[in-house]
Amino acid sequence: MQPALNNQFPSRGIGRPQIVLLGNGLEYELQGSWDELVDALTAPELRGHVPKEMKDMPFPLRYEFLSTSPSMPYPLNGNSIALQNQQLLGAMKNMCHESNAYMKRLPELEADHIFTTNYSYCIEKGFNEKLDFTNPQTRSRRRFDLRKAERGNGPKVKQERTYHLSTGYSLTDGKHRPTGIWHIHGECGNSQGIILGHDKYCRLSSRIESVCDLPNAANTKRYHGHPEERRMLTFYSWPELFLFADVYILGLKMHECEFDLWWLLRRKQREQYADGRVYFYERRPTEGFSESRFRLLEAHGVLMEDVGHTTEDAYQEFYFDALDDIQKKIAIHR
Repeated sequence: MQPALNNQFPSRGIGRPQIVLLGNGLEYELQGSWDELVDALTAPELRGHVPKEMKDMPFPLRYEFLSTSPSMPYPLNGNSIALQNQQLLGAMKNMCHESNAYMKRLPELEADHIFTTNYSYCIEKGFNEKLDFTNPQTRSRRRFDLRKAERGNGPKVKQERTYHLSTGYSLTDGKHRPTGIWHIHGECGNSQGIILGHDKYCRLSSRIESVCDLPNAANTKRYHGHPEERRMLTFYSWPELFLFADVYILGLKMHECEFDLWWLLRRKQREQYADGRVYFYERRPTEGFSESRFRLLEAHGVLMEDVGHTTEDAYQEFYFDALDDIQKKIAIHR
């Protein structure tokens, strides 16, 4: 039997873990406009009264303003925080949880794990149309915890309720092999864990740094690149997996406010024993701010992939070609 990265996810090859990181670009046609969600997240008293210049503000800061009613007390009391949470939960209930042509391709990629910044369960639908992940019982049955695989009958691990760094969902691909699905910025079914405001981004980033520096973290073990040593590594969280894996990013703009992901990119670039690369898929722009972001990604060690497309090409065609390229790279790198 081959050594395993974790008991729930047997190694599919001698290479490093293969991870696909997806953003909301692949769900754009399902979810409607971002402005509709922002309006639903805004306190009723502020709707129609938000200064225009705030649109240029990084969204984590803007969200804290939009979600805070002018009538809320200082400091915020329990009722005020509960009201904000109810407002967020209400906005999440309007999200669509349906598959599309992109989601149906995901099982074919044979990735070890799929990370997503999306809150919906569209990816899960792409793996199994019959499952309803808005149902808590469905989520419970499919949930795994990387920490439990190593504990066995030892002390119980504390259940993650807000920031799910070690827990995700296990679904099988077309060859009946498990794939881990991770909502790294939270999910519709748990409004307390949704990462939108700068407070939650900072708390998440703090926890990411902590798990990457734990004494039993994968990055502290002796590993010098030999395939057999790599296969013996044990991972306890998605940030550890990110540091060691090959990561393929698609449909994610990587805005500067995603500072948890920017931190991981730099940490991965500086990691002494990790050798996985990051591939960022986007049509190549020719000018403006987007080109600056491309250069910023390259400075963080990211390899840019346009699969022969420019901004003049439709996103649909680009996404399908990008998925084809990801599938080929995963087969080679594993």
